[in-house]
Amino acid sequence: MNLMERAGKRLRLAPGKSLVEKAADRLTSETGAAAPGPEALLPPDPGPAALWSADPLRAPEPRRPTQRQFSLDLDRLRAMGYTTPGDQSTLAEEFRLIKRPLLDNSIGRGLPRSDNANLIMVTSAGPNEGKTFVAINLAMSIASEHNVHVLLIDADVVNPTVPLVLGFDAQLGMIDVVGDPSIELADVMVRTNIDNLTILPAGQFTPLANELLASAQMTTFVDDIARRYSDRIIIFDSPPVLARTEPTVLARHVGQIVFVVEAEKTSRTSIGDALRLIDANKSVRIVLNKVPSVFTRDGFGQYYNYGYYRARTRPDGK
Repeated sequence: MNLMERAGKRLRLAPGKSLVEKAADRLTSETGAAAPGPEALLPPDPGPAALWSADPLRAPEPRRPTQRQFSLDLDRLRAMGYTTPGDQSTLAEEFRLIKRPLLDNSIGRGLPRSDNANLIMVTSAGPNEGKTFVAINLAMSIASEHNVHVLLIDADVVNPTVPLVLGFDAQLGMIDVVGDPSIELADVMVRTNIDNLTILPAGQFTPLANELLASAQMTTFVDDIARRYSDRIIIFDSPPVLARTEPTVLARHVGQIVFVVEAEKTSRTSIGDALRLIDANKSVRIVLNKVPSVFTRDGFGQYYNYGYYRARTRPDGK
């Protein structure tokens, strides 16, 4: 008799069954309960949850957001009064006039290239002057350039408008990347069906937005995107200068500024007050918006030593 059979005899188990089955028989006779299957006597599969609970000090890693891709409805945008790549409309021609000196400056064509010249902030003195309209159209126009990629950043963390206009929902974005080092920039960017256009939403609002934009983390963020995407034009849709303090802080980091002025409404006093809050050493160009006549480059000359250009927007000024 081998050792296993002797053990079974000592335990008074019936012959002809495995040890697991015989143990189940004995458990039934002692408790009166139905005999469980052999698998019930095996150690249970711990599963993923048990792997976490085995060590009370170990917690699941936070879920990383994933890069999204969204297909813009170009017909919808054109119906709303926006230009799209390849557009031959009068509006498209106006933005070709606006983008050309910005592109020339970004690569140093014809003049010394300023620091971070590929980073462009679009802002205005007050709300509803059309700065988001200009930012989106400028991004669309530049994205139609051959081998020029555009990253459009919604930097209006209080009143983000870019996703609303373009027709998609967004949660995480720029302010989350700046405030949380565990969130990667590439994970919150939204790719579009326009090959050369990527969107970075504003992100979740925080009362400390100004402090974050003025922080060392913001400087690191801007330096990072300027270095990582040195071959890309980066456009910030910023809040109005006289309505929020964020544009004044953001202006320190960019190389060029597009200042949108609503024709026949924005006062010279407001323009002057806003421009004084922006670094005077920056390259600043003014876009005169909501002008009745179109397609012609404006001939107002120089005012505050900044160039004027014409553009139109929707009647509601968005």
